[in-house]
Amino acid sequence: MGREDVKLLLETFERNEEWFSAHYEELQKKYEDMFLAIKDQKDIVASEKIEDLLNELKAKGEDIDLIFITSFPPKGVASIL
Repeated sequence: MGREDVKLLLETFERNEEWFSAHYEELQKKYEDMFLAIKDQKDIVASEKIEDLLNELKAKGEDIDLIFITSFPPKGVASIL
């Protein structure tokens, strides 16, 4: 992976992470207790199991390196970021 590839990867991750942070409460309500994949500042795949989420992304031909993946714990459960 070249320098420009790494730069693109970091910029893409940062944009998706910022979008996620700005929409956290809305997304948390929608995807509680699930894993979520974000691409191009959009929620594209959600699943209760990470394996299912990854399989769906692969089936869609998505480049997993460019996907921001996160999860939402159930209400009342703390997570460490």
